[in-house]
Amino acid sequence: MTFPSRLSLVLTASVALFLTGCGSQQGNMTPASTDPMQQVAELIQLAEVAAPVKSAQLKAKAARILIAQNRQDEASQLLDEVDMQRLTPALQFEISELRARTALQQQDGQRALRYLQQLPAGTTQNLPTEQQYLIGEMQADAYRYQENSFNELQQLIQLSSYSPADKARTLHNRIWNLLTQMPIDQLKQLSQQADNNYYQQGWYELALSAGNALDLNQQDKQLQQWNVLWQSHPAQQIPPDALQAVSNAETLSAEHIALFLPMSGNLQKPAEAIITGFMTAHYNAVQAGKTTARVTMLDSTKINTPEQLYQLATERNIDLIVGPLQKEMVEKLINYGPAPIPTLTLNTVPGLQQSNIYQFGLAIEDEASQAAERVWQDQKRQVLIYTANTDWGERAANAFSRRFNELGGTILDSRRYNDNISYSEQIAELLGTDQSGIRKSQLTRVIGQRPEFENRRRQDVDAIFLAALPQSARQIKPTLAFHYAGNIPVYATSLIYTGTESAIEDQDLNGINFVTTPWVSSPPSATHLQLAQLRDDTESRFGRLYALGIDAFTLFPYLAQLSASSSAKIEGETGSLSITENNQIMRTLNWTTFTQGIAQPLE
Repeated sequence: MTFPSRLSLVLTASVALFLTGCGSQQGNMTPASTDPMQQVAELIQLAEVAAPVKSAQLKAKAARILIAQNRQDEASQLLDEVDMQRLTPALQFEISELRARTALQQQDGQRALRYLQQLPAGTTQNLPTEQQYLIGEMQADAYRYQENSFNELQQLIQLSSYSPADKARTLHNRIWNLLTQMPIDQLKQLSQQADNNYYQQGWYELALSAGNALDLNQQDKQLQQWNVLWQSHPAQQIPPDALQAVSNAETLSAEHIALFLPMSGNLQKPAEAIITGFMTAHYNAVQAGKTTARVTMLDSTKINTPEQLYQLATERNIDLIVGPLQKEMVEKLINYGPAPIPTLTLNTVPGLQQSNIYQFGLAIEDEASQAAERVWQDQKRQVLIYTANTDWGERAANAFSRRFNELGGTILDSRRYNDNISYSEQIAELLGTDQSGIRKSQLTRVIGQRPEFENRRRQDVDAIFLAALPQSARQIKPTLAFHYAGNIPVYATSLIYTGTESAIEDQDLNGINFVTTPWVSSPPSATHLQLAQLRDDTESRFGRLYALGIDAFTLFPYLAQLSASSSAKIEGETGSLSITENNQIMRTLNWTTFTQGIAQPLE
């Protein structure tokens, strides 16, 4: 008897061992052994002499055992031998389902789709609903492994039209996760397609109702309107958990707010800008009749312990604290324990969290992580890192590396620069052009004359992540070009931009993609324009502190609702604001690029 040569040596040995013993079992289609691999050997032997349909059933049974033993390759090879055309519809489904599931376990979406597409259309249409649903689920999983989120979404929406009750909630949560990751402009385009069916249109309009809102109050009104219009839609019957959690959470009202900030020392000026932004937003809300809260200033340079702070808050009937700004004091509050009243800090301590304390700041880690996601989204997989040899440079490099590695990318090399040394020397090391020069010198010594030789950089670099201030970046970008890296995409943090248009000085930054806050790159809000009339530094880098103060006031009523779902967000001056599971405010910023020395939105 001949056995498939593609099966492993272990399996072949097992077959040989049972060859004689199985000869007497040809009339009995059940393996006698209790050992899994011996069972597989017997089933394969029986399949060799069985009729086509019975042979397929035996191989399917053997494949299931192999899959249970984590031998997916051998299971796939065994199933590939089955002639699908000669099988009953039920058996065609069973073999296709096994093939596709094996491929999915190996995260091979392309192969899984190929197996599922081989199932005749007539067979699929006549299958029970449960089996049709299973095929649809596997197709969606295959698209996910292919990183084809659009096709995955379409497949899942189709499933939502007939999903079993026990699977609907999980399905709707998965659809919602994909929709909330989609840019608003893309959602709008999808919603305007004339050939959308009822289920597609309902999902798109639901996502737009949530994503278009400027704040959660407006979102709630728009969702109520959606519910009226789409009463028969699956998402109205069973809303996504994230959306339901936000709707169930109440807004936070505060009658007495304490701004807990330094009134002296090296952080006094930044604190004054934050206070100005906060109080401007507060004044506007009072004038519009949206709040009656009063604000008290507490000096964080004089109140040194959490005990002192919360005792004073109790005595003065303060029901919300905004601050502190000093990282050391933020850490003290977190380590003190659960806060007795909601506390919105204006600095962050990565890795630490505490109940009722929300950490909000202009952390460079947010920007570096977002840069990593954009690099990955742009299909760049191998990256070099070049950052300032400073605390913020180190934090940016670490945050980028951590997120890029999580996504599956590779950090090829990294360097930290000092402004008092040659950028060219470090960049040559980073790009490998120094080694190219060394090889040229060695070759000259060997042949006794200068060869025709062109220095070359390393060829495995897809992108460069840069964290630098404008003055340094204006020298670094041309130096990259000098070392043959002018065509490598560069992604940077917001620190690269002064915030003020300077086409001549920023010519050398052309082509660099970087994140910016809405304060800098979006049309100015009414509060922004109001401050610009009163202050002459709102368009400088100092302006982002005004934006932080404005957002602190805008944010606090929605802390509970944003905490209820990581997909809930409000649009702020410092970014699109959401809250992570560890109570940190996450800022999603705008992408911008330098074109002819001018910062322009990146399409």
